[in-house]
Amino acid sequence: MQVTSMLSAGYLEPMMQGVSRAYETEKTAQKTDQDKQAKEQEILAEEQALRAKLGSNAQVHTVYHYSMGTDGRNYITGASVTMKGTEEELNRVSGGVTTEDITAKEQETREALLKEDEEHEDSQNIIKAEADKREARKKEDKSEDEKEAQVRELEQTQREVIAHEAAHQAAAGQFGGGVSYTYTEGPDGKRYITGGEVPIKLKQGSTPEETLRNMQQVQRAANAPADPSGQDRQVAAKAAALAAKARGQIAREDDTDEEHLETVAEGTPIFAAVNKDDEQQDPAKNGVSSVLAAVKEYELQGLMSAA
Repeated sequence: MQVTSMLSAGYLEPMMQGVSRAYETEKTAQKTDQDKQAKEQEILAEEQALRAKLGSNAQVHTVYHYSMGTDGRNYITGASVTMKGTEEELNRVSGGVTTEDITAKEQETREALLKEDEEHEDSQNIIKAEADKREARKKEDKSEDEKEAQVRELEQTQREVIAHEAAHQAAAGQFGGGVSYTYTEGPDGKRYITGGEVPIKLKQGSTPEETLRNMQQVQRAANAPADPSGQDRQVAAKAAALAAKARGQIAREDDTDEEHLETVAEGTPIFAAVNKDDEQQDPAKNGVSSVLAAVKEYELQGLMSAA
């Protein structure tokens, strides 16, 4: 039979192959060197007492446990004494633990530690599961917020596009065609208008004046929205170029008409006679009354039909 006794502050750990180990459980380093020395003497005395009780036939194995003092010396602060002998010899020693008890205690300790580990793992799994749920809820809430923001942005874009194309149509009149829209599916599954187009005709008129009026209306139609697009500005620029060309044609026609009128006036006998007669009139008789008087006189002479 084998028995192990713990001396002083040492405690017994599970023993392997009949050898026990004990470790100090107190903060012996905090004691004074005098206390350590006194404890050492006490442990050695207990060991000698155990050996005396067992007798000389029993086998005794002692493992000392040390702690360094402030003086640099290692003091014995605990010991595990393993004793082998007959039941009668071992019964003389009280407070020992048999090898069978140690094995049972070791198994009990292992089972307790295993159960504690399992409970700890279960707790960690529960904590992790709750954390995963919270994280999933956060992601879901964030995703919903992003979806709502996207829907609001699409709704705003739809309102702006509809207003933009309506302004084109209202100003284009006969030069505008039907509006066509492009759509985008939102995160809510609905389709939203995100683009549009109103065709505007650059129709020239039968006269430069009509062309000018047409191009002016096309310019107003292209620039009607508060935020004309690049394509809108291109249409307006083309219309402006055609309008400038029409103005040039109108100006040239006006110059030709004026030259024609001057030629006719100078070559007409009645106007020549009027001018000559004006030179003979009293200075007080000038202006419209003089011209009318001269016209009436030459009508009587038959000159009006010659003009």
